[in-house]
Parts: sequence; structure tokens; C-alpha cells
Amino acid sequence: MRKIFLLFSLLTCFAFGFAQVNLQSLIKPGTKLIYGVESNGQKYDFIITVKALAPALVFDWQMTDPININGTITHTAAAMISANTLYNYFAPGVKTLDDNTLSVWISKNTLTSITKGTKSVMLKMNTNESAKKMGITEEDPKELKILVNGEKETVEQFTATDLNATNAPVEEQVYFTFAAKMPIILSMKNGFYIALKEIKTK
Repeated sequence: MRKIFLLFSLLTCFAFGFAQVNLQSLIKPGTKLIYGVESNGQKYDFIITVKALAPALVFDWQMTDPININGTITHTAAAMISANTLYNYFAPGVKTLDDNTLSVWISKNTLTSITKGTKSVMLKMNTNESAKKMGITEEDPKELKILVNGEKETVEQFTATDLNATNAPVEEQVYFTFAAKMPIILSMKNGFYIALKEIKTK
């Protein structure tokens, strides 16, 4: 009986080792989002500090060793609704993106297109590139394990993948994952790899 109870306790601890987190309640002015990056054989952190969510979304950003650059990005209100281009290659300093461009976030229209109807959208994954057809091929979300203020949590993420004319994933895969109710990019493979690993609210 004692062994059965011990086994049940261990299974319960394993099941609840990573709890589900609500991003909407966490992402607010002052929140830090810490991403791990792998690019050109280098590994470093990309750290975002949210400054404002409305009327314009503003965040400070920093890339750690060996890159060591930082800056501030402002999104326009129009971009948050309908932008179809992602700004992924950062230059130091203060920058306001145009009405067609977002970074880290995806627009309301993009989110609606890839979660409803045709489940796809034409999106420029980088500025000065042709648009790719990005779409969901799996209906069920997967879990991303992260830390929130030092505690183990999970986030539900959906994957939008580069699709060909027959709506099959392109062989040289480009994708991003996102949270359905808080449309931030959680991870991305796009000539580099980036994934959210930690959120700090205090």
C-alpha cells in the first residue's frame, strides 16, 4: 500500500512539475521575456523588457555576450492590427517600426488568419524578403516549458510553418510558434533559432 501511495505521489509531482501559465496576466509593463538564441554558431540571450502595451507597444531589448547590443522598439497601433512583415535582424538604438512591420508580436489579422478559416497567411518573415505562406498543419497545441519567476511552467503554443502550393510544409523548414490568446512569438526557426525560456515579472 505504501509503495502504491509513493508511486501515486511521484506521478502527481511529475504531472504538476510544470504548471500551465496564462500569458495575458503576465505580460505587462515591466515584464522581462528572456529568449535563448542560436545563430551562426553562437548562443546568447535576447532579453525584452516591456515598457508599454497601449496605445503603442514599446519594448527595450538587449542581446548578451558575445553580441552585446541593445535598443528600443516601438510598434504602431496600425501595425498591431494588420502588419504582415517581421523585423528580426536588430540594429542598436531607438526604432519605430512602420505600419506594416512588427517584431516578437504578430498582428491581430495574422493571428485571425492562421487560427481560423484557411488557417494560413502570407507573411514576410524578414524585411526585404518575399512573403511566405505560413499556416497551421496541426490543430492541437504543444507545450513549451519555461520558467516564470523561477518556477516551472508551461505555455500552450501553436506552430505556423512555411507551406508549399499543396499546403505541405516546405522541406527547408521555416516556422514560428505563438500563444493563441497573447500573440507573441514563443519560438522561431528562420535562418536562426530562438525560443522563450523565462519570464520575469519581479
